[in-house]
Amino acid sequence: MPAASPIKRPRVGVVTVSYGSAEALEPFLVSLRDHHGDSVAVVVADNKPEGEDGVSRIAARHNALYVALPANPGYGAGMNAGVQALSASLGSADPEFDAYFFCNPDVLFTAPSIAELADSLFEDRAAGSIGPRTLNEDGSVYPSARNIPSIGTGVGHALFGRILPSNPWSRAYKNASDYDERRAAGWLSGAAVMVKRAVNDEIGGWDEGYFLHFEDIDLGYRIGLAGHTNVFEPAVTVVHSGGHSLKKHSAVAERAMTASAIRFMKKRYSGVWLAPLRYAIIAGLRLRGAVKSRNA
Repeated sequence: MPAASPIKRPRVGVVTVSYGSAEALEPFLVSLRDHHGDSVAVVVADNKPEGEDGVSRIAARHNALYVALPANPGYGAGMNAGVQALSASLGSADPEFDAYFFCNPDVLFTAPSIAELADSLFEDRAAGSIGPRTLNEDGSVYPSARNIPSIGTGVGHALFGRILPSNPWSRAYKNASDYDERRAAGWLSGAAVMVKRAVNDEIGGWDEGYFLHFEDIDLGYRIGLAGHTNVFEPAVTVVHSGGHSLKKHSAVAERAMTASAIRFMKKRYSGVWLAPLRYAIIAGLRLRGAVKSRNA
């Protein structure tokens, strides 16, 4: 009786974007290699290259591809550059990647996660992307699988999310009551999201028009428009410290947030007949952004 053929596992490439992220990148790569070995292909796209932090040396130390992007094209563009670098690294005999696992450099792996997440993704033909349960450093669950922001939930969350976290608009937007079951989501946090290569190719990757913020919302939105599902998988868990670069550049981040929110709302509420509503949303976002930037 012939031996059974080994099960072919999906091949996943990991992409992360650094912006002065050496302090976070080292433990990210250590935890990744500790739980997945050296066989997983990893690329570090560096939006602030060759500074004093030595990101290129850290990448080399952990057998990761390094891509320098001196002009800082933004987070989504960095992810796309990482995908291109992975593709360019393939030899003539190498199989193509089946999926890309996009991660922030301040994520930590506490157990084998990549193959497990990929198996769950490819078991579901309708799924275009999948995201793990994401924990904050204190062990609490971060709401990483949310609904697409609408006029009501988006504006309500923007206005009251910080001063009254339990407000109904934020609860509806974050879908915070359902993080124990595998389920569909409007979008998944870009801190850790795996996308099928075919789906990533179909939608053209990340929208490089977003410099920072909303690019993961937009990614999930376009995956849904293309007829695929964004899936939250609580059986796989990662830890995310959150916003290490943003804390250093809060005023810049707030301005980027405003520009990105306006870009997304223009996309979602496009069309001549929605122009008055769109103008009102934009005016509100600009007012909020001015207040936030001044405080930052």
